[in-house]
Amino acid sequence: MNIIPEHIRQFCWVRVSKLWYALLLCLLTMLCVSCGYHRVETSADLPDWIHTVYVEPWENNTTETEMSIWITEALREEFLRDSGLVLTSRDDADVILTGNVESVHVSGIAYISYDRAVEERVSADLSVKLYDRKTGEEIWQLPNIHREENYYVAKELMITESLKNDALRKLSRNVAEIIHHRVTGVY
Repeated sequence: MNIIPEHIRQFCWVRVSKLWYALLLCLLTMLCVSCGYHRVETSADLPDWIHTVYVEPWENNTTETEMSIWITEALREEFLRDSGLVLTSRDDADVILTGNVESVHVSGIAYISYDRAVEERVSADLSVKLYDRKTGEEIWQLPNIHREENYYVAKELMITESLKNDALRKLSRNVAEIIHHRVTGVY
């Protein structure tokens, strides 16, 4: 036997179900709005007077002589593609972006025998600075960039070197993208 009259039970059920719907709607809204994405660094740190940038050819302390060329070209492409800072000549630039390839190391990561690698990893350590062209004052720096890229080892040395160079080019593009995003604050 039910003690609560039917019309009160129905009223309570409607209220509870509306409350659950409202709670569910709030929960879904919070999940959609707070997806966890946030910006760590922003371009607000850059002074308002910075509108143009010159990407200086990178220094290279390694035997991978083309690495600095690939990074310089990739950085210039990033700034040409972006509408934020305008890539320009050294004499017309507000700021100069300069960098250094500190080291490049190759190590085996997968072997078929103790002396025969089938996959290798190229690791690079780099540093970059952004400074005022007129005063030489440093505005921004990222001294410890470390990136790695894997590639397969072929039976022929020339093919392996080509695969390593492809990995270095990809690493250069990734580094350029990271630096561009850090400088412009676009994530």
